[in-house]
Order: sequence, then structure tokens, then C-alpha cells
Amino acid sequence: MKNALLVIVLLALSAVVSFTTVRAVNKPAASAKTESTYERVMRTQMIRCGYVVFSYGIIKDPNTGAMSGLDYEVTETLGRKLNLKIEWVEEVGWGTAISGLNTGRYDAVCNAAWVNPTQGREAYFSRPYLYQPLFVVTRANDTRFDQDMGAIDNPAIQIGSMDGDDPQFIAQEDFPKAHVYNIPAMSGVPMVFEAVSDGKADLTFSDPYEFGDYNAHNQGKLKMTQTANPVRIYPAGYIMPMGDDKFRAMIDTALDEIIYSGQMDKILARYAKYPYSFIPVERPKTLEHIGP
Repeated sequence: MKNALLVIVLLALSAVVSFTTVRAVNKPAASAKTESTYERVMRTQMIRCGYVVFSYGIIKDPNTGAMSGLDYEVTETLGRKLNLKIEWVEEVGWGTAISGLNTGRYDAVCNAAWVNPTQGREAYFSRPYLYQPLFVVTRANDTRFDQDMGAIDNPAIQIGSMDGDDPQFIAQEDFPKAHVYNIPAMSGVPMVFEAVSDGKADLTFSDPYEFGDYNAHNQGKLKMTQTANPVRIYPAGYIMPMGDDKFRAMIDTALDEIIYSGQMDKILARYAKYPYSFIPVERPKTLEHIGP
């Protein structure tokens, strides 16, 4: 009888152990916590930059790969402020910059990108570290818009733009009666200027740097008009992952230090090749209007 009772107890214990083991095996594993951009940067002590090569912003030597430019200087300065290494990991285009950011190939697009709401639905922008104006550009002998920008809003007017570029959206918002003469998105801004020069378009909108580079090699073809009245003044800053507030706060704090220490003014001065190229972020410079 004792042996029978012992067998029953052992069978019961075996059943309990088996049930517990099955539950442990079948219990879903806790999902691994996704590492934020801020956490990864702190762990690796590195910011991985995607970047767009253009004009003054990021300049890349085709032979050596050496990099320079306004955005390069600002970003390397920011890295030193934060005691973090800057890794320039991937050259991108404006059209693909956010998709690479959102798939984690880099931590930020380290260019002074014009802030706009369409991209703002998918990514954060840092605080602006400079502003850029856009002006009307017409043929050198065309005086129709020199005094009256309202003359642009006319069905007879063609506004040149790359497809999906800012002049197209400005035309739609500010001059809806005018037509847009679109050229393919990858054609490049100089092709838009050529469309104006050739009479296919009446005008376009450009920042002074892009226009200045074109005009330096095409003297007398085009002019930038109404320089006291830009059609837009764009704030420009880094593009960063949506939702990572700690990373954005860290970047903004470093940019504040670069701006308010006066370092940004010195960097901009080195690249202000043409009049009105950049508008610096205003900072207090004297105590003239502050009482004792």
C-alpha cells in the first residue's frame, strides 16, 4: 500500500513538473527593446551622417574622397562639442535622404536642409543654424518683374522648376494663375536656369549661391531681381529620426553653443561667396539696450 501511495505521489509531481516546463517553453519571449538613436550614439560614441554633396554644403574631392564645406565644418564642430566622432557613412540625394534615415542606415542627414512641412511629417528637423533667401531670377533684359512681383501671377507666365522642387510649390501657393515649366527631378538647377535663358520659362526662384555659381560662368544671361523682397526665407537644419527627442535635444544644444559663441558666424563668413548667400541666426551681441 505504501508503495502504491508513493507511486501516486511521484506521478503527481511528474505531471506538475511537465506542465510547468511546457508553459515555460510555450511562453512568448519578451520582445527585445529597440535601441533608440540616442542610445546607440551614446553606446558607440559616434554619430553616423548621411549627406548630400552640393555646391558649398558638402564638397567631396573625387580623387581623394576628402570632404570640406560649410555643413562639413558645422558638423565636425558639433562632434567636438559633444565629444563624439562623426562618421560620414553614406552619400544620398534629397529625394532618398529620409528613407535611409528611417531605415537606420544613418543617424542624421548632416546638411542644412530647408525646413518644410512635407518632410516634417516623416522626420524631425533640428533648430535652424542658418537661413537662406530665395529670389526671382529672370533673363537679364526682362524688366516685367523688377517692380511688381504680382505680375508673375498671370496665365501667360511660365515658372521654371525641377519636378517636385521648391519653385514648383511656391508657384502653386503664391502664383496659382501662372504655369509651371517642369523639367525632370534629377536634371539639376543649372538646367532650370538654362530653361529661363532659352525662353522656355520666364523665371524661376533661386537662392543666391546656386544663382551665383551659374552666373559666374554665364555672365549677362540672367539676373536676380527684387533682392529686397525674397519670395521665401527658409530656415535650414539637420534632418533627424522622428520621435527621438533626446537625440534632437542633444543636437540642438550643441548647435546653440556653436551659434551663440559666434563660431557659426565665422563659418558662414568663410562660405558667403555671393551677396545674400546666408542669413545668420540672430544672437545677442552687445549689452547696449540692457540696463545695469
